[in-house]
Parts: sequence; structure tokens; C-alpha cells
Amino acid sequence: MKDHTRSQTALAAHPTIRKYLTRQAPMYERWPLTGRFDPGAVRAVVVIPALAERGLLFETLASLGASSTKAQSGTLVICVINNHAAGLSPAEDIEDNQETLREFSGYMGEGRYSPMMLAVVDASSDDRALPAGEGVGLARKIGLDHGLRVLASTGRLQAPLVCLDADSPPASGYLDAVLAFYEDEARWAGYAAYMHRFPEAIQEREAIIAYEIYMRYHEIGLRHAGSPYAYPALGSIISCTAKAYAACGGMNRRCAGEDFYFMQQLAKTGTMDAVPCALVYPSGRVSCRTPFGTGRSVRAFECPTALDVPLYHPGCYELLGKFFSLVRENGEVNGIRLLEFSGNLHPELGEYLHGRGFVQAWEGLRQRYRDPSQRLHQFHVWFDGLRTIQFIHRLRESALPDLTTREALHALTDWLPEEMLWFADMPGEAVLDALRRTGLRRHGPRVCPVPDYCPDVFLRLPVTS
Repeated sequence: MKDHTRSQTALAAHPTIRKYLTRQAPMYERWPLTGRFDPGAVRAVVVIPALAERGLLFETLASLGASSTKAQSGTLVICVINNHAAGLSPAEDIEDNQETLREFSGYMGEGRYSPMMLAVVDASSDDRALPAGEGVGLARKIGLDHGLRVLASTGRLQAPLVCLDADSPPASGYLDAVLAFYEDEARWAGYAAYMHRFPEAIQEREAIIAYEIYMRYHEIGLRHAGSPYAYPALGSIISCTAKAYAACGGMNRRCAGEDFYFMQQLAKTGTMDAVPCALVYPSGRVSCRTPFGTGRSVRAFECPTALDVPLYHPGCYELLGKFFSLVRENGEVNGIRLLEFSGNLHPELGEYLHGRGFVQAWEGLRQRYRDPSQRLHQFHVWFDGLRTIQFIHRLRESALPDLTTREALHALTDWLPEEMLWFADMPGEAVLDALRRTGLRRHGPRVCPVPDYCPDVFLRLPVTS
């Protein structure tokens, strides 16, 4: 009765969550959640979509079990076993999923991985398979929506919803780190550190090194420019509070890029912060399951080495930084004048903004948001991560074509003064190792003494504030 009253009070104060859950009701009926657990004991929900991942899924569950008993005991893990109907998915994938479901049923009965709580969604069997055209976005959404409903049922709207992938085991202490992060009620959403696992084949190894260098270079470039979207877009590193999830509209149903758009919505509606001491090891394997992403990038790799891969020209980020500074320093200037100033920075910038209706958008922001900080935030809601990458692509096709990784990395010696590394003289793996250290520093422990759950990889990093 106490939990029920708490739930009703919480939902009355958050009509957005109530409306969201009501809209998703048909989904709960089509893809029900199976598992024996006490909703009142759930303090966090981890969602793992799995498509023919029988071996890797249970490896990841075992890695989750390396957290403390305290963290485990309040964690509900929801696995969404998914495929399309027969004829749309390979028969071997469907059979792998059916074996996973059978094994899962036994594990739940035995209390395997206890004290974690396990639940499963069957999106594999004929009558429950994902519709044609749907994929990982819908699979994540099904699990996260169920997780939201569980947390909302007891009013735990600050509790985290956590995304993982079946082939992306976390480091030890992961659950502890996530739960500690969301103890601060100001938290909205966060992302864990990551390090891709290297395939054994040499060419695939070079490919994943190149891909991760690109991801880290792009993140550093955006941060150098002052973009609020300077974070890696990986589905296996995302977490957010239950109330943040509903406020941003929940997970989208995209077959690829669902992580990018989900993180963008979280950043627009609140904050997106690095989670200290949380680390995930995504797979670097070849895959064609999505139209783009890690697996596709590895498969399409054709360059001799990782350092021969094209990267965005550093000038793209320098121009973005000048533009963001221009907007920040000229908040009272009208749209026509600000567009003129932008065109003076670079003609391509002026043309891009004109084509996107910048003048009208800016005038609307000036009228609605008198506070400069609110206006600047809303500007970045308009000039979001998607528009940012679209503008970079426009520049690469005209004024600032790509450079090789070896050439582009020269910029990092200016962007990363704390490192002062001459990246271009290093082999690809050494470059990535240096970039990983830079990225890990953002996730380093922020308290003294260092929490006992902090993985060893962070212990060599300085304590950050």
C-alpha cells in the first residue's frame, strides 16, 4: 500500500510519465515482460536487446554480476530476445533466439545471477517477432518502456534506466558506478567510458582502431568547438533517469542510429554527463545487422592502415567554434545581422544557415527567451547534433575536404594541451591508446578516497573535480 501511494503521488506530479505509459499500453500487451521479481526492490533497470547472441549474452550477464551485492540486489535486467518472422530472419538466428529463451527460463527458475533480478521479453516467436522494417531501436524501446513502467509503479523516477548490448560486457563495478552517479538528484542522463575489443584478424583490427580513433577525434573536435553534443553515440553506454526517459519521448524505433537520436533528445531536455568509473567493452566484430555503425565500418574497411582513413578536416571544428562563440556573444543581435556575421566567418556557413531558416528561428528564440543562457540553450536545441554533422558534411564536400587520419591528428596537439602528444608520429594502436587515456580521464574517479568499485584502468588517472 505504501509503494502504491508513493507511485500515485509521483505520477500525479509527473503527468508526462503517466501520458507516456498510457500511450505505450498496446506495446506491453503485444510484448509482455516475463519474470518473477519484486517491483518494490528494483532500484535500477538494465535493458539488453539480443539477436542470436546466446553465447555473448550470458557472458555479459556474468560481467554484470561482478558488481557488488548491494548494486546487484536492486538491479532488474530485462533481455529483449528479438528477430523478424520466419522468412525475414535467418532460420539459424531464430533457432539461436529460441534456445536463448529456453535457457533463460531455466536461469530465472534457478535464480541464476542472483541477487540480480532477471526478466525477458519474447520478441522472437512467430506471433511476437518484430515487424518488418523494425530492428534494434524497437527492441531497446520495448525493454526500456517496461523498465519505466516498473520504476514508475513504485515512484522511483530518479532511478536509472541503463542500456547495454549483448556483445558489450561492462567492467567490474559497473553497476556500483551507475547507481552512485544517479544518487545525485540533479542527474538527468549519462554515458559510460568505452573501449572496443579488438578482433584477431589484422585487417579487422585495423578497422576497429580506425573507427574508434574517428569516434574519439570527432568527440574531441566537438568539445573543442563548444558543442553540447560532444559525447560518443553508442547504444551500450547510455543511461538516464526514469523521468528523463519519459520527458525526452522515450527510445525511438530506428533500425540504426537510435543511440544518436536518443542521446540527442536527452541532451536537449536536460544534461548528458560522463559517468565516473563506469566502463563498457563493446564488440569490434563484423556485422551487417544495421545500415551503419561499428560492424558496417569494420566490414567496409579498405585502407592499408588505421592512419590512412579519412577524417573530418580540423577546420570544420574550428569554424563551428567561431560560430558558437559568435552566437554566444551576440545574443541581442537580430537574425539578419547575425546571419551576415556568420557568412563573414565563412560563405558556406551563411548559405547553410539561410537554407535552414536561421533568421526566422533566431527571431523566434529572441522573442521567447529573454534570459541569455536559456536563449543559448534553445539555440543548441535548434542547431543540434544532427544539424552539426550535416554542416560538417557540407564542408567536407566543398571547402574543407577530409584529411587522412595521420594529417588530421596534427590538430590534436593544440586541442589537447594536457597531453601535448605528437600523434602523427605514432602507429595507429598507440594513437588510439593515447586518445583512450584522454577519454578515460573524463570518467576518472571524482572523490577521495577512490571508490573500491573503480576499475583498475582508472586508477592511474588523476582525480578530477
